[in-house]
Amino acid sequence: MAASWDDFLSMLGGDTAQQVSQFYGRPGGTNPGYVDPYRYSHLSAEDMPGDKLYADLIRAQLQDYLTRFQPVEDFLAGQITATGTNQLGNDLARTREAVLGASQNVYGQQQRNMQRYGFSGAPQSTASRNSTVGTLVGGLNLTRQRDADRRNALLVGGLGDLGAKARSTG
Repeated sequence: MAASWDDFLSMLGGDTAQQVSQFYGRPGGTNPGYVDPYRYSHLSAEDMPGDKLYADLIRAQLQDYLTRFQPVEDFLAGQITATGTNQLGNDLARTREAVLGASQNVYGQQQRNMQRYGFSGAPQSTASRNSTVGTLVGGLNLTRQRDADRRNALLVGGLGDLGAKARSTG
């Protein structure tokens, strides 16, 4: 005889049983993604209970995909433009802020070091400004390239293995 849901939860015990119950809900309860593994246990082998259970599982997985992942994919697809994504403006602003902020930070450190030795603050040199501009241009170009890469990844579906990519780059 098949064990009941409550018997299964009692075997887990304590916090684990509570977490499983909250995540999956109760059989026939309000959780639409729940697949009752005992639903077809009363059928004979000729009625193919395994196939029916597998079909229920596939339907539950499809519903889970449609409710959790499809809206995210639709949002990301809506971000695609002819040349990149809608995030390019924000990315460029962050790059400008980071490069110019770092330049100001370095200039401030140099000024404080000079003041420690009694020198008055000097304006930022032309070479330093040119270095900042070169860094800014390079950063903005890389930001545009990364946005184009993100657009291409969205178009071909290459974002699905982000975990593997993150592990392989370091």
